[in-house]
Amino acid sequence: AAARSAGEIQQRSLLFMVAAIVCCQAMAAVAFGMFDHVDRSDEPVGVLYEQRLKLVEAAEAAGFRTYHVAEHHATRLGMAPSPGIFLAAVAQRTRRIRFGPLVYLLPLYTPLRLVEEIAMLDQMSGGRFELGVGRGISPYELAYCGVDFLEAPAMYAEALEVILAGLRGGRLTQRARYYRYLDVPIELTPVQRAHPPLWQGVSSPGAAGTAAGGGVKIVGTGPNAG
Repeated sequence: AAARSAGEIQQRSLLFMVAAIVCCQAMAAVAFGMFDHVDRSDEPVGVLYEQRLKLVEAAEAAGFRTYHVAEHHATRLGMAPSPGIFLAAVAQRTRRIRFGPLVYLLPLYTPLRLVEEIAMLDQMSGGRFELGVGRGISPYELAYCGVDFLEAPAMYAEALEVILAGLRGGRLTQRARYYRYLDVPIELTPVQRAHPPLWQGVSSPGAAGTAAGGGVKIVGTGPNAG
């Protein structure tokens, strides 16, 4: 059953890629990426991971620019709750395709710890990492991790400030409400300076405009009906 499932997934994926390649030939300026939740089906989780890694290899061979993976917790919707671990495997299985989380849920991380992880992934991949960040849109998932949904936006903004400062290297000092660092030496920096390309999760037209004004790529749901 697992073999049939893997074959069906690969066949559907390749059909999608063929269509995308045709579009690319018609619009040479367009680059295609892939957004993956690594959602669970009936196969063993180890088999699921291997299928997804083979899918990324196929995407690279087909000319896709970027592979993005979601972060979810306590749900079958996402079996990559630690996206950095999964993306470390992607870094080793590929040579050209860019990749990154879409998005890291910043209120769930210690910023210094994430600075070091981002730098590691960018170094391991030779500068192919894309940094997606967001506050988290599910109150349930944040609550499972002990984070107040109403505080998440402020935590996100503060964490992002610390992370971007840390990725520049040198020594990190931050005195704020949620995170405090005093003269911390930053030993790991990314290949891409001052930091890898930034993606932000947005949930309103105003947030999208602010991100775009700063040259940041965005990802979000469509506008609400009505």
